[in-house]
Amino acid sequence: MAYIKNGCYCADDYREEAKEYCPDKDKEKDCCFAPKHPQTKKILLECGFNPQDAIFDLEECRCKHYEEFVLDKVLVDTTCLCRPQVKLEFSSLVFFEAEGKCGCVQEIELELLFELERICGGHKETLQTWLYEREFEVKSEKFEVEFSDPFTVTFCDRACPGCCEYRMTVKVKKFEGEFEALRVTKPDLSALAQGICGD
Repeated sequence: MAYIKNGCYCADDYREEAKEYCPDKDKEKDCCFAPKHPQTKKILLECGFNPQDAIFDLEECRCKHYEEFVLDKVLVDTTCLCRPQVKLEFSSLVFFEAEGKCGCVQEIELELLFELERICGGHKETLQTWLYEREFEVKSEKFEVEFSDPFTVTFCDRACPGCCEYRMTVKVKKFEGEFEALRVTKPDLSALAQGICGD
């Protein structure tokens, strides 16, 4: 888990790497990963932390629509940038498997809703949504469909200077057919921040 303490980024996952930043090395869980106000730079690059695959729970080949997963998060501190712009890039892999046995025309349809959220000062805001859609029509005595598809998006945010967390979530919006598996894997969210004021 990442958090801010005493003006520093802190993250339990980075204890070993962050020891050199700690004034008190006996308290590993309070280790700072990076200072909140680093030396001024024109461009900042931040990578996501704690990415998690979304593995949807299928019950009798049906999907539970209330499930929502946080795929990845990234912390961006633009305190030292003038009129910052933040470019976010997200990539993942969508996989699903469906089957049918009735011999009639069957539709396999899937809609996933991806949402990019920004959290600044405890306030959460949805910046952008994307709809992933796939549809198949099959007529066969018995069939199996396996599909793997990359899903990538970019977004540019004109943020106010400060520390914000960006995160990408996913949930099912529409689901038709008998699915054996549905998951979103290898999520990766990164951010590139730059001030646009002149020197």
